Amino acid sequence: MKKVLIVGQTLELGRTEELYGRGFSALGCKVQHFTWHEAAPSLVSGLLWDKVTWRLAWQLRAKTANQKLVEIGNQFQPDLTVVTSPDLLAPSSIQALQQHGLVFVFFTDNPLDAHHTHSNSWVKGGLILWDAALIWSRELVERLTENNVKKAVFHPFCSDVEYHFPKKQSNPAYDVAFIGNWDASRKREQYLKAIADYKLGLWGSNYWNTHCQEPALKNLCQGMCSYAEIPEILGSAKMGLNILRPQNEEGHNIRTFEIPATQTLMLSERSRELLNLFVEDKEAVYFSNPEELRNKVAYLLQNPEKIKFLAQAGYHQALKHKIAERITEIANLYQQLKSSPSSDAKVLHS
Repeated sequence: MKKVLIVGQTLELGRTEELYGRGFSALGCKVQHFTWHEAAPSLVSGLLWDKVTWRLAWQLRAKTANQKLVEIGNQFQPDLTVVTSPDLLAPSSIQALQQHGLVFVFFTDNPLDAHHTHSNSWVKGGLILWDAALIWSRELVERLTENNVKKAVFHPFCSDVEYHFPKKQSNPAYDVAFIGNWDASRKREQYLKAIADYKLGLWGSNYWNTHCQEPALKNLCQGMCSYAEIPEILGSAKMGLNILRPQNEEGHNIRTFEIPATQTLMLSERSRELLNLFVEDKEAVYFSNPEELRNKVAYLLQNPEKIKFLAQAGYHQALKHKIAERITEIANLYQQLKSSPSSDAKVLHS
């Protein structure tokens, strides 16, 4: 595997496509990026996100972008194509890219739910075509297999230690820090409300100020933070809070690794997948409802040595899940499928 084509939305720092590009480059691969943002700006800029306009225009607009992608594939001839944003990828483009090598998809959202940014007719039509589908939930691996995906593989998110590392303050300004946007389910509101009388730091979009209905949280949000600012923010708090979005409740999210990678104690909503990644009360602390969250915060603040011990243990566990490990897993899967005589996914050139 010498040449890798990565298909994503944009090359913004910290996005999956950008991070995996760094990972494959470090492995010694020649990496070519293709982004929908560059090939079809109107499709990802928000200009067409009116529901009616989007439904009428997205396939027509995306057709030209797909032609550009196939042309790049023909020129670059990748051994492996990794797609991290498949919502604009036509099934015919998957087949065209397979003329050069294997084509993997990493579903960073749930492709089986009904949300229009996660799934559409092209995503559904492409399910049976991928040589391998990577996803962050073992439960979704089973469901993808039931939907006739050839090879569905559990593939967790990872720690980006190049940008996320310990930056602890000697006197943290906050008891708990939460980095995350307001969610229409209002679940995040209920959890944050339960600990609003502690020193709570909140970072996210302006929706916290315009859509949040809890008076205790009004004007608490300090705005968006950049990817590179995460260590400093988490270092300003005794604990980092992780509240899963509804679409991640069957698995975990990127915050699962961002928090412990900065040597901050992760206080997270409980899920089966998270319990497998970080051992409860040894490497992380979990909760399942607002009352349990409040009780855990109160207990931990009375036991600062416990916070320090758990943060250190979680940090060492996070270091076992770096991007290098994820790239190695993909490379091993590539070799396995390429060498398998019974595989339906054979590379068509040497």
